[in-house]
Amino acid sequence: MPPLLTALPRLSFRLPTRLLNPTPLPLHHLQSTYQPPDPPLSQQQQQPPDTNSNNNNNPHGNFYKTFGRPLAKTFLIAVATYQLLYISWLKLESMEVKRDKEGEMRALRGELEGLTAGTGTGTGNGKGLSGS
Repeated sequence: MPPLLTALPRLSFRLPTRLLNPTPLPLHHLQSTYQPPDPPLSQQQQQPPDTNSNNNNNPHGNFYKTFGRPLAKTFLIAVATYQLLYISWLKLESMEVKRDKEGEMRALRGELEGLTAGTGTGTGNGKGLSGS
């Protein structure tokens, strides 16, 4: 037999007896290490109750205390985005109106040049463009 297999039965006899028969721990090891808090301050040392203490129990106040700043930032970003889009839309609309008016003015100038070229430039009757 290999030496390792022959040594295994002997190892079981070499185990300490305290591992085979565990004894319960002494009671002083099982006691809690809890320390009570300091006793409350005497009436003279206590601070007067805070007048805002009833706000701590208000669920609406707690909500806005927790989420007020993120909501305000979101609202301000939304307003800024709306204003930017509104101003951009106005600028584009004014550019479109200006382009339409310039096109209309070119058409009217062309019509005016056509009318003045057809009547001749040397009449000099002083009546202008209104006709007879």
